[in-house]
Amino acid sequence: MKELLRCKTVQEAFRFLEKDDKRTLQETLEMCQIPAPSYQEEKKAEYVFGKMQEAGLEDVHIDAVGNVLGVRKGNGNGPRIVLAGHTDTVFPMETDLTLKQDGNRYSCPGIGDDTRAVAEHLSIARAMNAVGIRGEGDIVFCANVCEEGLGDLRGTKYVFGVDGDALHQYDGFVSIDDKNTAGIIYQAVGSERYLVTFHGIGGHSYTGFGTPSPIHAMGRAIAKISDFQVPSDPKTTFNVGIVNGGSSVNVIAEEASMLVDMRSLDANALTELSAKFHEAVEEAVEEENARWGLGTGNSTSDCITVTFEQKGKRPAGTQEKQCQIVQAANAANQALGMETLYIGAASTDANIPISLGIPAITVGWGGKGGGEHTIHEWYEHIESWKGPQRDLLLLLALSGFEGNYKYQLPHIANFNIDFPEV
Repeated sequence: MKELLRCKTVQEAFRFLEKDDKRTLQETLEMCQIPAPSYQEEKKAEYVFGKMQEAGLEDVHIDAVGNVLGVRKGNGNGPRIVLAGHTDTVFPMETDLTLKQDGNRYSCPGIGDDTRAVAEHLSIARAMNAVGIRGEGDIVFCANVCEEGLGDLRGTKYVFGVDGDALHQYDGFVSIDDKNTAGIIYQAVGSERYLVTFHGIGGHSYTGFGTPSPIHAMGRAIAKISDFQVPSDPKTTFNVGIVNGGSSVNVIAEEASMLVDMRSLDANALTELSAKFHEAVEEAVEEENARWGLGTGNSTSDCITVTFEQKGKRPAGTQEKQCQIVQAANAANQALGMETLYIGAASTDANIPISLGIPAITVGWGGKGGGEHTIHEWYEHIESWKGPQRDLLLLLALSGFEGNYKYQLPHIANFNIDFPEV
């Protein structure tokens, strides 16, 4: 990595990135004031589209789900690598995005996660174009949609899973999506999310007493879920995050619902937990009906019924800490005098390629940040160019550049994956 760092054109690109730092900050500030909830990223996508064209990327386009992509062509002899950063934020469209400044610290919802990353994409593309630097393989810049929450990694799923040709296109993946510049996420926390709705006929709490209650059925289900025993290794979790139901204290509700989140590093553990969850809910409904003498053998329209609507499914996956792409990122950090923070597991856009067996990591952006997913999110602009410098060095190492092939990723022949429709 140090040999790669000493290359004349790499040093020229590094100097460009440092000089371009003010422009990168300005674009960060401009983008963070564009509302972009998941599924509503169009305006930010238009902004990024124009900037990618200005940066000299080829084949700049917005795909069918709203991802903005552009290519820095390689010499044709290396792996094809995706550099990703997501355009959506967790904040609703009506969120106040007034920008506040205190010295080098800027506050605005979404300013870091993941707006800063997308701005760094643009700076890296400009640097490569300005000094004429190319790796052995193509580098595909992807400002993707729907990473957050119920966005369910829609953008990255599309890139890797919906277009059949895409299954053969990419040999590596780097996402910028963390506040720790030297951080590396290399394991994928899988998740399943469900909206569970309990249905009944409702009634008056006094005159209709004895009518099964959707809220009571939901309470029984929550009690069962709260008693689940799950493994700590691989870490497996569950949570009932939102509950709704009822209209008045003296009304037996006609409907109640809950949003449930389940996660694990291990795909099998997640599958087992999901099956247990479904069984517990069905049992709760049967128990509520039986409590009032209804149910099996006594079918009636008074019975509680339940429906499950899957709101999210993110695949799990693991890579070893010593694998090639992780150690390439570590070497790039060290070459720039940064000590790697091995974060390990999280749920990011890298989940999709990791689950496919494609080398993939998520790294941090330059500068400092905090308060992500809150309206008090902040970004501190300090030596921020180190983020894009590390990323450029990493991309060139993974692609292969001027005889430096130690960390070059291999071509990957084929993948098979079946994702739900987006």
